[in-house]
Amino acid sequence: MDEQRRRLLKWLSGGVGLSVIPALARAGITAAGAEKRSVLVIGGGFAGATFARTLRRLDPAISITLVEPSREYHSCPLGIEYLVGKRAEETLVFGYDRLRAEGIEIVHQRALSIDAERRQVRLADGDTRSYDRCVVATGIGYRYNSIEGYSEEMARRVPHAWGGGEQLRILRRQLEALPDGGRVLIAAPPDDYRCPPGPYERASLIADYLRRHKPGARVIIYDAKERFAKQAQFEQAWRRLYGYGTEQASIGWIGAKDGGTALGIEPGGKRLRTANGWVHGDVINVIPPQWADDFSRGNGLAAEHGWCPVNTQTLESLLVSGVHVIGDAAYAEQLPKSAFAAICQARVCALAIHRMNHGLPLLSPQYMNVCYSLCAEDYGVSVLLHYKHRPDLNLIEVQSLRVTPLEATAEDHRREALSAYSMFSCLVKEAFG
Repeated sequence: MDEQRRRLLKWLSGGVGLSVIPALARAGITAAGAEKRSVLVIGGGFAGATFARTLRRLDPAISITLVEPSREYHSCPLGIEYLVGKRAEETLVFGYDRLRAEGIEIVHQRALSIDAERRQVRLADGDTRSYDRCVVATGIGYRYNSIEGYSEEMARRVPHAWGGGEQLRILRRQLEALPDGGRVLIAAPPDDYRCPPGPYERASLIADYLRRHKPGARVIIYDAKERFAKQAQFEQAWRRLYGYGTEQASIGWIGAKDGGTALGIEPGGKRLRTANGWVHGDVINVIPPQWADDFSRGNGLAAEHGWCPVNTQTLESLLVSGVHVIGDAAYAEQLPKSAFAAICQARVCALAIHRMNHGLPLLSPQYMNVCYSLCAEDYGVSVLLHYKHRPDLNLIEVQSLRVTPLEATAEDHRREALSAYSMFSCLVKEAFG
């Protein structure tokens, strides 16, 4: 591996890496006097914010505008700890002051449409913004009508809580009001969706909450899949901690082959219809099937499967020229939809746009994903994947995979939990400063 690729891999795996930016941004020095370019970023989550800050470090002269309607970002990662009373909500809320201080213009408006021919984006206030390159990082949307009776309005009573803010607050209040001896039902969606291990981490920490506060209560996952991410590791934790597989278990899982697929919700929000019939829940958490958000789909960036196909070397849309899609909405096979993967895409995209702006050859991208899941206090599990870029197939192919071994010790699991917090802090620092 040559020195340039070594620097790139270190950069992608370890953060923006200020010490390696000068080497990667060499073009910014050699191309002095080049025409000033403008990049418009739509969406200020982990992907959009990291992209904007990375591109600013690569090119101090470029014009960068980030369009985001919310004045604060509510983090999904570690939101489960707020849900079960282990974390204050303010520790999950981040602003954009650091981005402004770095010369990135922040526009708190909703983007409505892209005119790719004119290279313009129209905003909700009637303003129009021009760009040389547009980066869309607007995330997921929910396919509410795939579950009979479910809707955006129903989600105010039967929350998905798959984003931060009010949805998490609703579910937290419901868990606090749950009677001892009650049942919490979680309807897990089919692939693809944001954070594949998320429903099982959520069930784990809810089981931990119930064990401590409502020992007669139980959480049951009704799953539209036959298998799920890190299943062996989760089930081992459930057996050790929550009696999984016994009559006294505080957690249960029913997969698709046993009728676990959620098909409907009754108007009162207390019964879930599964492939095996109706089941009662005192609290029901429906995580609906997902696809790219309304903005991406409404602007021709999504294919028939609902996600946005991209060139895996540059993250440029395969459907709309000059527009790149990063984060959860991107269909970058076989990269999962996670915060770490989104940040990795942001870095790859920033470097690609920087080199395109300066007429330099593109580098072969390096992708990886790390995902930590908490099963209880001081008990974490993880998966680490390295990928190989296959330009001939436009694939990001899994090259190696490491999961927490089943023979891991209690100390190993404690260290995994600490690493989860460390990674979260790193992702937040990279995105929001």
